[in-house]
Amino acid sequence: MRLGTYAPSGSVQWRAAAFITDDRLLDLAGALETARCAGASGLPLAVADTWRDTADMMHWITPDGIALARGLLALADTPAFAAARVSLGDVTHGPVMPRPGKFLAIGRNYMNHVREGQKIWAARGKTVAVPSFPAAFVKFSSGISAHGMPIVLPEGVESVDYELELALVIGRPAFRVPVERALDYVAGYTICNDVGARQIQRLEMEAQIGITLSKNFRSFAPVGPWLVTADEIPDPQALDIRLTVNGEQRQQAHTSDMIFPVAQLVSYWSQIGLEPGDMITTGTPSGVALAMPEPERYYLKAGDVVKASITGIGELINPVVAEAGRFG
Repeated sequence: MRLGTYAPSGSVQWRAAAFITDDRLLDLAGALETARCAGASGLPLAVADTWRDTADMMHWITPDGIALARGLLALADTPAFAAARVSLGDVTHGPVMPRPGKFLAIGRNYMNHVREGQKIWAARGKTVAVPSFPAAFVKFSSGISAHGMPIVLPEGVESVDYELELALVIGRPAFRVPVERALDYVAGYTICNDVGARQIQRLEMEAQIGITLSKNFRSFAPVGPWLVTADEIPDPQALDIRLTVNGEQRQQAHTSDMIFPVAQLVSYWSQIGLEPGDMITTGTPSGVALAMPEPERYYLKAGDVVKASITGIGELINPVVAEAGRFG
């Protein structure tokens, strides 16, 4: 099942939805109300009795929420649910998780990306070790955008780079979970483009206080196009991933190439306590613009179109635009 959010025309309020087809949605809050009014039998309607806002995606990525969404989706094409069906062409496609409580981005989790980074730092007289644990930095929810939304190049900021990553969303509370059970806590998987400003990132890394500003400009975390529930991706280490810019392939890898597999990432970071809706990106493979022979030719520019794809999930497509006063 594919879950996501949308906003009705003229609205800025994201509403949880299940995808009937690529371009047709089922508004889950509307479908729930229809089911309640119709007295639909066989659905776990009671699980939503305590939900504060039935349109909030946070509820629908829990095990109870997924079970309810699946039951409602099975009724989506029946006449009674006509009012809850939405054409994607009439609405705004929203972020998978508009406001995750925690958004962790794993760094250096593909050996080929580690190697290309080592070459860059060696040229500057520094060494970079192969990671011995899955280190991460934090991305802010204010930077999250969606499929089809533009990546906005901030005014005066140079060297903006792409990073294709498999992302996961936590579906239930996880605290110090063992590796062998870690995938049980994953609600589903999606695609993230971990955009960053390399010039600023270099300064932050040299200051040795972590990377924050460079990774957190608005629109620097496109996520989508939807969340594929974990039951449809039983092995997250069996996925092909690919990124193109204007049709030119920049990154291609397989998730089996990860240094730390998804289960290990979830287990490790569950030390801090993970909650439903928390998002973790799993690192990027080689092929970033920074590592190209002439990086300036490959950094993102206004007019570019970035397409990130992962087998079993789909395609996340984002145009690149200049800021030009887009944000108030």
